[in-house]
Amino acid sequence: MSLIEDSLTICMREILIFKANLRTNFLRTAIFPLVILIFFSFLGASINNIPVAVVNYANNQQAQEFIASLSSQNIINAYTYSSQAQALSALSAGHVNFVLVIMPNFPNSGTSPTVQVYYDNVQYSVTASILPVIQQDAIRFTNPGNFQAQEYLPSSASGAATPYVSTPVTGANGNYEDFLFSGVIGMIIVFGAIFSGGIAIITDRLGGNIKSFLITPINKSAILLGRVISGAIQSVFSVIVVVIIGLILGSTIAMGLIGIFWIVILGMLLAICMTSIAAIVASRMKNLQAYTIFGQAIGLPLWFISGGIFPITSFPPILQAISVFDPMTYALNGFRYVVLQGIYPAASIITDVSVLGIFCIVTTLISILLFKSTID
Repeated sequence: MSLIEDSLTICMREILIFKANLRTNFLRTAIFPLVILIFFSFLGASINNIPVAVVNYANNQQAQEFIASLSSQNIINAYTYSSQAQALSALSAGHVNFVLVIMPNFPNSGTSPTVQVYYDNVQYSVTASILPVIQQDAIRFTNPGNFQAQEYLPSSASGAATPYVSTPVTGANGNYEDFLFSGVIGMIIVFGAIFSGGIAIITDRLGGNIKSFLITPINKSAILLGRVISGAIQSVFSVIVVVIIGLILGSTIAMGLIGIFWIVILGMLLAICMTSIAAIVASRMKNLQAYTIFGQAIGLPLWFISGGIFPITSFPPILQAISVFDPMTYALNGFRYVVLQGIYPAASIITDVSVLGIFCIVTTLISILLFKSTID
């Protein structure tokens, strides 16, 4: 038999085991996201009276009505500043969460935005919940093309605070629940791969199943490669369960069915990578309890520094640098494009898929080599 045929045979064995314990696997997959989405979503559930610096360059009746409309919803507390520079200084000092600039041509259409918002992205739950509200009211007075939101750096290389990237607010509600929903999808895939993949290897070794494989003509590499393939297939089940739970709890996927397609693709790549990492660790361990502790020590930091709970931009520089080497970072980046923004730019697709693909190839090859060395 060829490597592919042997791998598919092992994969089928793992899928049958998974199916035999379907109820347990479903509960294990469902409980974690259910608890996290319900508990942590309250971090952004009540956002009222957010301090906002308002610079009204238009100073006309429509601009006054626009500001009054925002204030009447009890979502913002408007503080008036005479210049944009003063307002940005207040933002940099932490006195306000946003700067709302109403340009002189408001509300007339033109090539330049008539409403500009500058924000500090440290507290994503505030940012993502308020920006769509401001945009919606701005559109009532102007049109979508006349609204622009820009993230604001507290300091630049020259020492002066500056907006640095245009961030259009599009797609879904953009609230913290949707942000967390994307992270939970990644968490379930990673912990499922670490615990199912690695534990299965150790239990098979302790139960003598691996020795039984070795007396057959099956390819040694296929013993591990089949598990990696089954891990990718099982991740589809996990993703579907988490997506259903998230939608029931009120989360949205701005990109719709196409977004679910990309979530599945990225989830499978992440599952292959993490199953291979789990196999690397399990190949060097014979104690199930030690592996469980070590698996948690690997999975939790990988999830955290990838931006699973909070945006990477709010991390210290050292963690931001480390996140570049975390495969979860690229999967979650894609998840949040399709969940929050409703678009997935080609450049980001190429980057995320390519990096995850490289991680998959490297980790799979290493895991096969280490696994074979332990059974020779």
